[in-house]
Amino acid sequence: MASVPTLTSPPSRACALLGAAALVLTVAACGDGHGYTPDELDGMVADSAGADGPGSGATAPPETVFDPELLLCTPAVDTAGVPGEGSWSTEAPRSAVGEGPVELGLLPPEDVEPTGVTITVRTPADEIHVLETDTVPGEWAHVRYPEEDGAELAPGVYTAVWSDTATGTPLTCDGFEV
Repeated sequence: MASVPTLTSPPSRACALLGAAALVLTVAACGDGHGYTPDELDGMVADSAGADGPGSGATAPPETVFDPELLLCTPAVDTAGVPGEGSWSTEAPRSAVGEGPVELGLLPPEDVEPTGVTITVRTPADEIHVLETDTVPGEWAHVRYPEEDGAELAPGVYTAVWSDTATGTPLTCDGFEV
């Protein structure tokens, strides 16, 4: 009868033990966690989704403000990839207003689908107010800001960013001065 060589020579055992030790250390290191709280992870996911996620081509920088002398927002809202890109029209008072409310308007292009829009108004005090309305292609949609009759508007510049309600994608920007 022929003998079968064994594979348990001392160097093989040492390699097996070292491999097992490395595996245990790797698992232990992974088990210690990543060092981030759930809130920090949520923020990282939101940041990366905003940067690389679906519909991320259009953005409104948080520092976008209306310039009443130029009659435009700076930095401009990036409308790359937005249906009807660059052809959304807006209405807002073009001279300083004394009292509110003011009427803000949006005219969507005729070749886009009807959509709900969110109007985010930033006040001179950096407060944020949100209004919503629906649009019909080729027809003006209007909102009154502030919605309460007789509400006073603080002096300064107001910025209104119009976005698609379903996706959050910015469509255009406008503003007015009190």
